[in-house]
Formats: sequence, structure tokens, C-alpha cells
Amino acid sequence: MSIKLYIMTKEKSCDRDKKLFEKFKNFGLPYSFKKIGIAIILLSILTIIIAKTADFTNPTLKFAMKRIMLIGLLVIALAREKIEDERILTMRGQAFSMAFIAGVVYTLIQPLVNYIADLFVKDDKGPLTDLGDFQILWFLLTMYLLFFYMLKRKS
Repeated sequence: MSIKLYIMTKEKSCDRDKKLFEKFKNFGLPYSFKKIGIAIILLSILTIIIAKTADFTNPTLKFAMKRIMLIGLLVIALAREKIEDERILTMRGQAFSMAFIAGVVYTLIQPLVNYIADLFVKDDKGPLTDLGDFQILWFLLTMYLLFFYMLKRKS
């Protein structure tokens, strides 16, 4: 009796997981959110520029605006197209794959490029440094959007 109950519970759990996965896989914001994402990015960039020109150096503001810019990029990436079909879903998958690979290569190579540039520019060479979270996430999201729109334009 307990084995049968265990199997039934396991099947219900698997069904629930499948439904949750499908819901996550098909998640997307409405098309109008692309404009909202662009507005978020522009406002954050404008705020950074105004703060810089006014000699207002607040690290917290800069930190917050960078994160808000990432949110804007994410909103654009998650927004659906006017016509969301299988072709668009395939292009999204390809763009995410290419952006991921480009992001890994960038994360591995860029510290070395920075180190070599420091050798030529500075007298004393600094240690190899990792890239920051903002730089990596910004690169990944930007590459995804570039690859997606390049693929979309080709087809």
C-alpha cells in the first residue's frame, strides 16, 4: 500500500514539475514592454550622465543605475515579439546559446587583454583581475539582443 502511494505521489510531483517547467519555458512579457525596457535604460544612462556632469559622485547612485540598466536590458530580452511563433523561439534559443558562448569567451579572455594593455600603458603591471558582475551581465544581455536581432533580420 505504501509503495503504491509513493508512486502516485511521485507521478503527481513529476506532473507538477512538468507544468511548472512549461510555464517557465513559455514565460514572456507583452510586446509593449520593449519600449518600457528602452525607457528604463535611457533614464538610467541619462541619470549617470547628469550626475557625472554635475560632479555628483555618489557610488550608491552609480551602483543603482547600473542595476536598473540591467533590469531594462532584461525586460527587453523577455518581451515577446508581435508575432511569437516557432521560428522566433528557435532564434531566441540560438541567440541565447551564442550569447552564452561569447560571454564565457569574453570572461576568460578580457582579464588577459586588460593585463597585456596594462603592460604597455603603465610602468608597473597590476595583477590579473576578474571582471565585475555588471560587466559580465551587461555583455551577456547585450550580446543576446544583438544576436537575436541579427538572426531576426536575416530571416
